[in-house]
Amino acid sequence: MDTAPLRVTMIYPSDCVGSAAYCTAFHIGVKGAEEELGIILTEVNGIENDSVATELLLRDAARNSELVLTAGYQMGDVLARVAPEFPDVKFAIFDVVLDIPNVASVNYKSNEGSFLVGAVAALKSESNKIGYIGGADVALLQEFEAGYVAGIEAVNPEAEITVEYISKDATGFGQPEKAKELALAQYANGIDVIYVAAGGTGQGVLEAAQAQQKFIIWVDANGNHLAPGLVLTSMTKEIPASVQRIIRETADGNFMAGIRYFGLKDGGVSYAVDEHNQPLLSDDIIETVESLKTKIIAGEIVVPDTVSFPRE
Repeated sequence: MDTAPLRVTMIYPSDCVGSAAYCTAFHIGVKGAEEELGIILTEVNGIENDSVATELLLRDAARNSELVLTAGYQMGDVLARVAPEFPDVKFAIFDVVLDIPNVASVNYKSNEGSFLVGAVAALKSESNKIGYIGGADVALLQEFEAGYVAGIEAVNPEAEITVEYISKDATGFGQPEKAKELALAQYANGIDVIYVAAGGTGQGVLEAAQAQQKFIIWVDANGNHLAPGLVLTSMTKEIPASVQRIIRETADGNFMAGIRYFGLKDGGVSYAVDEHNQPLLSDDIIETVESLKTKIIAGEIVVPDTVSFPRE
C-alpha cells in the first residue's frame, strides 16, 4: 500500500523569501524536498514583531501538518510554547537551541564559517580597518561576531575592528536604511571590508558597498553574484541540504529530535569562492584560509562562539 505524502509546513520569521538570503535558502530547501519526495508543502509567513499572531499561525500549522519547520531566534520562544501542546506533531527549528522531545533543533557553527571570512577580510584589507554589522545584538549574531573577530586577529592582530548592531531585538532585521547609514559611516572612516549578518537588512550594506566601491562579505547563502568585484566572499550555511535532510528523515520514519550542530567538519558552513570573486582572492589568501580551515577541523584551532564583554 502506498504511503500518503508527508504533510509539511514551513513557517518563515516574516515575509522574507526573496528579500533575505536566509529565508530564501529555506525556501530552496523545502521546494527541493517537495520535488524529490512529493511532500504536501505549505509555506507561511510569520508576522514580524508580533509573537501572538505568529503563535496562532504555528498552532494552525501543527493542527494540519505532520512536520512543521521554522527558523530564526525570534521563533524560539513561540515554538517552545506551542510544541509541547502537540506531542504527536514533529517540529524542526533552525538556529535555535531547544531541547523538547518532539523538536529537532538544527544549528550551524556560524562562528567557524565567520572565522574563515574574518581571515579573508584581514588578508585583503589595505586600510587595516575592518567592520561588522549585525542585525540584533543577541547571542546568535554574537556568535558570528566572535568567530569573525577571532579570524581577523588570527592573521592580523593589529587590525582595527569596528562592531555595530542595528538594534537589540528582531526589528534590526528589517532596517536596510539604517544599515546603509552605518555602513556608509564605516566606509567613510576608512574601513574597506564589512561583514554583514542581518537578514534583509543586509541589502542596505550592499547598497553602501556599491556606492563607495568597497568590499562587503555576504552571509547565509552565496551572494558573490550580487555585486561581482565587491562581494569579497560569503559565509555560507548549507541550509537547503539540511532542510531536505530533516524532511527526508521524517518521511522515512527516522525523525531525530534533539540538538544537532553542523560545522566545517560536516560541511554545514564554509566560505564561498566562485567565478564572481575568484579574481579578488590570491592563491596566498586561499592557501592561508584553507590551512586555517584544516586546523579548525582537526581541533588545533578552537573558534570562540561567545563575545567577551565589555567589547574592546
